[in-house]
Amino acid sequence: MKTKIFLNIFLSLSAIFALAITVHAQNLYVTVAGPGTILEYTPSGVQSTYATGLTGPRGLAFDSIGNLFAAEIILPPDHTADGIGRVLKYNLNNHVSTFGTVRINGEDIFLEGLATDVAGNAYVLATNSNDLTGPGTIFEFTPSGERIVFGSFPGVPDSEAAVFGLVFDSTGNLYAAAAGAQTIYKFAPNGARNVFVGPSAFVAGHYPFGLAFDSSGNLFVSTDCFAPDLCAPGSDTILKFTPNGMESTFATGLTNPRGLAFDSSGNLFVAESNPAPDGDILKFPPGGSSPTVFAPGLNRPQFLTFGPPR
Repeated sequence: MKTKIFLNIFLSLSAIFALAITVHAQNLYVTVAGPGTILEYTPSGVQSTYATGLTGPRGLAFDSIGNLFAAEIILPPDHTADGIGRVLKYNLNNHVSTFGTVRINGEDIFLEGLATDVAGNAYVLATNSNDLTGPGTIFEFTPSGERIVFGSFPGVPDSEAAVFGLVFDSTGNLYAAAAGAQTIYKFAPNGARNVFVGPSAFVAGHYPFGLAFDSSGNLFVSTDCFAPDLCAPGSDTILKFTPNGMESTFATGLTNPRGLAFDSSGNLFVAESNPAPDGDILKFPPGGSSPTVFAPGLNRPQFLTFGPPR
């Protein structure tokens, strides 16, 4: 009985903290591959550097009390030693620690999308970069340091990114973009896997990458083309899927869109992961009309998240 009471108190407090962060989620955080940094932007676009010295930074997410988690890839230059994927945790005092690691003996590992739940667990998408035809894996890291295999994907065709985006919906289901398979999987809280949308939802040669939910429960997906013979430059898109899977096109004419994030006003921010000076953060108003460039000149921006000013 006491355990149940404490659990209910914990979940209630988590919900309150989550609400507070949502209300005050004014700053945008961005991982930038070159150099390895996390940048922070105020609503007016003033840029500062939150963290430096990262190697291959990828997914970003805040937990319900304001800790910032980031996925990082550490690849040896000659790819002969072990590759390491790390989940970093920046606490409320901005102290960084390693929350969890993934290592595959003799193989490199790619960590991409990252998401957190209300209990403080962090989830990351991982792919063995030397075997992109093999399964992708979602690892769950608990606050106590335990690493759990939460879910996995079947084999996917060779592509530049076998798995990428990861996001929770409002009821605790976890969505994952298996880019090479042109599929978005939906994982129930117990890890059971279903196909949310499959290859028929995507144009030939286009792959799903970034994922984000709006306040109405619609899933937005960035798509990127890796088949020049099938699609022209600048033909990348943002797709919108209703909770029951109905599809529409939210935006077209993008180049290499990756991470997506909504602010509290319903504006959608999109990272175009181009080399400098063409790497931009675009801002789309809620209606989906023409975007503005929120932050220009970045060198391969990757993932986005909103959180409290640091």
